[in-house]
Amino acid sequence: MAEQTATSASPNRTNALLAWIFAPLTSFIFLNDEDAFTKKCAKHSMYFGIASIVMYIVLSVLATISFGILSCLVLVWVAVDLIVRIMGAVKANSGELFEVPVISGMVKE
Repeated sequence: MAEQTATSASPNRTNALLAWIFAPLTSFIFLNDEDAFTKKCAKHSMYFGIASIVMYIVLSVLATISFGILSCLVLVWVAVDLIVRIMGAVKANSGELFEVPVISGMVKE
């Protein structure tokens, strides 16, 4: 009888995936991880999370000043934020580092 081995995702990929999904909340937890891949994913997701929060604030102020005319920009940013997080999570789950084009220049390795 052949021995069956259970395949499971490595904890490093799982931690990196969680860092992208719940950033920037869990990124602080994963920055202390020993794995370099998880640290890089956590840094990139944390920087994107901070930039995303700033964009939400700026767009909300613009929508308030314009009496709701620019409120569609907030919805566009919600879609962009969701798409980037999904792309980062998928790349992290496959073991690749996802770098957000504008944010990746700010991340110190």
